[in-house]
Amino acid sequence: MPPSSTADFQALLLSSTTRVVGLDVGERRTGLALSDLRHPLAVPWQLVAHPSLMEGVAPVASWIKTEEVAGLIIGWPVEMSGKVGSQCQKVLQFAEALSARVEKPFFLWDERLSTAATARSLKDVPLSRKKYAATLDKATAAHILQGALEFFRRRG
Repeated sequence: MPPSSTADFQALLLSSTTRVVGLDVGERRTGLALSDLRHPLAVPWQLVAHPSLMEGVAPVASWIKTEEVAGLIIGWPVEMSGKVGSQCQKVLQFAEALSARVEKPFFLWDERLSTAATARSLKDVPLSRKKYAATLDKATAAHILQGALEFFRRRG
């Protein structure tokens, strides 16, 4: 399934009172966040570890299937120059495979600087290195989802 257009995903949000999942997809871990039922708020939800990017599709799909969701907002790792590089292609493959498995539409959200912004917000939180990495990935997923939800709300 290809990515949804902005108009199509906005129509989905307007017609749904079901949660939306945000994803920060990584090579070894994927952070997930959930919106509330009316979509104004995103919260960190889960971290799924996986051996490689594409091997992450099945376990991420399993977690998503535990919730009733309308669609997926997936962080799109565009380079700072705006170039769609090789990492974008990998994430697109992941997104298409995941979308087909959970049978939900997805929207790609430009995630430039999202990890840096999230890391700044966590700088004073006393966490071990391991807990920090897990928290960062989930919080980044929430940051991605929150940005997209606010974008769609302003458009609507």
